[in-house]
Amino acid sequence: MKKILEWTYLWMLLILVAVSMSGCSDDDNVSPLAEPVPLKMTLNSTDLVMGEMLEITFDVTGTEEGKKTMNEDLNIRLSATTDKGAVDQLVFDDFPSVVTMKQGETTKTVRVPVKKEGLNRERSVEISAFARGYRMAGALQIVTVSDYHYSKVSLKNNADNTVKEGQTFVLVASVNTTLRDELTITITPKAGEGERYENLPLELTIPAGANSVESAPITIIKDVNTTEDEELTLDLATVPVLSRYPLQATKLIIKKIDIHKNMGSEVRDERWLYEDADQLFVSPKNEAAIKAWGQTNYQVMNEGDPHPNSGKVLPEGKWKFFRAYEFHKISLCLTTKESNDKTYVSNEYPLGFADQNTAAVETAGSVDNAKYAWVTDEGYLRMISLKERTPGNNGTKDFGTSAFYSCKFMRGNVNSPTWASSNIRIYPGMRIETRARIRGAENSGMLPGIWLQGNEQVGGDSQWNVWPDFGEIDVMENNTKHGNLSYRRSAEQTFHIGNTAPGTGGSRHYNPTVAVTDIAGTIDQFQIYWMEWVDNQTVRMGVNGKTTITITEAQALANGARWPFTDKVNTEGLYYILTMMFLGKQAPNYPSMEMSYLTARNMLKNNPDALIPRMEIDWVRFYIDDTYTDHDMPYRKDLILY
Repeated sequence: MKKILEWTYLWMLLILVAVSMSGCSDDDNVSPLAEPVPLKMTLNSTDLVMGEMLEITFDVTGTEEGKKTMNEDLNIRLSATTDKGAVDQLVFDDFPSVVTMKQGETTKTVRVPVKKEGLNRERSVEISAFARGYRMAGALQIVTVSDYHYSKVSLKNNADNTVKEGQTFVLVASVNTTLRDELTITITPKAGEGERYENLPLELTIPAGANSVESAPITIIKDVNTTEDEELTLDLATVPVLSRYPLQATKLIIKKIDIHKNMGSEVRDERWLYEDADQLFVSPKNEAAIKAWGQTNYQVMNEGDPHPNSGKVLPEGKWKFFRAYEFHKISLCLTTKESNDKTYVSNEYPLGFADQNTAAVETAGSVDNAKYAWVTDEGYLRMISLKERTPGNNGTKDFGTSAFYSCKFMRGNVNSPTWASSNIRIYPGMRIETRARIRGAENSGMLPGIWLQGNEQVGGDSQWNVWPDFGEIDVMENNTKHGNLSYRRSAEQTFHIGNTAPGTGGSRHYNPTVAVTDIAGTIDQFQIYWMEWVDNQTVRMGVNGKTTITITEAQALANGARWPFTDKVNTEGLYYILTMMFLGKQAPNYPSMEMSYLTARNMLKNNPDALIPRMEIDWVRFYIDDTYTDHDMPYRKDLILY
């Protein structure tokens, strides 16, 4: 019986093998999977009102081989949301949740009407498209949907609405559509405040066929009898009052900064270094572009010009201007950058910088500077962090953030000195000042920072290329969740230096630090954080006009550390870092971070007080003394970024 069962089993197995082989002929045609083609979403308008039509178009942009049609039927999922949730049925009629592109199609347009009634305010709506397995440019866009096309009056390139005495500003009247007929807006200063202005217009008129008009420059008159900042009010009205373009706000508040107010302490007042730290530094080659940008408060600087040193807190004549990153919103200081997921291209990336997307930074989130950093209309580098799924150099993370470096040189890489980010050599005899502010970050779980690190870590000597052996200088860090309120609202400055035995620093090393709590509560205002690499034996740091911490080679040796801050150890010098890191490498739990990068950009453009964690850099300035030398090392001397 057993042998019968064995023969039966073998016979059935042979039949199965034969059948399976007959079904696997090389001659059989198997349909290949359809090849995805790149897509692009465009909108006919980003400002719509009741009764108007939103047109959403999907185009096949073409593969490298030139393929420009769909290879298959494709369902594209669409959504319309605000920070409050879905609004597809609230503001639109018949908004499609799915759009199908048919095989062979090159383009597809859907028309979605805005509701004809029932809207009573302005909403910023995210139009989002998703097609699994397909790359789509412009897949997330912001549309303003409202009951009317609103008019407004604002300060040009000045979302903070702050103007110092003696400075000029320009008013801009605008509407987010092309006007059918002209619109006049009257401007009336509050009673008793008219004498504060010179050349304030009584009205601005936007002509038919346009959408904006600018005033001539207006000056806030200097008054030696006032010593306090104050708010000035301009009352606004349309003519006629019942215009088809009603005003978004009928009052414009201008914060006048009084230049005659008493000086604060050296650590709290940047006037110890600059009489007017808002004043731009401009190179002769960029002056024409700065004027075209609309800036009037600037100083032309040349290499070798003395530090302003307005409060005489620096040795007279010691520090001379060398270079600067001023973040001017001009083409000569900007470049383009594609986002990590290739869905967005930024034209506001600061030239002279590169992504600091290291594992140390990319812990709970990924660096994507195309999305999460940009040079603003005011001329600041704005760096934010958001809870948004983001691919990066160290995998895909739940958060997106920003981090930059400059002046990084890789020993042994002949191309390194040719990169745009390799534009300054940081050696002894150099002073670096960074004017920065931190906003919306308290309790967020972020760690905004301004650092310097030794270039020896990049392809350098194994005796020095492990952290913290190569040396780190934390010119500013803000611990946004520190248990001490004063620490949470101020800055810390720290040195990190390795132990005598190479590679043994880790969590136990010499790290002298100071908490600059004297500026507690003011880090949301611009402060000047600085570092001086005095010589091969001394480095010091400070805030505004005060030195806060100094370290010497003798101190390091006395504390069992090796001294890395020499041009003999770091032969390629130091490099400069700006970072929005994650505190304790932990994912933040902060509700105001839960939005898209486009929503955040739009929100900050209209509300500079929004609680979105960010660091804003006004400028970075480099000064040198007579001891400085670049050691004839190559770098991009041709890049003038101020």
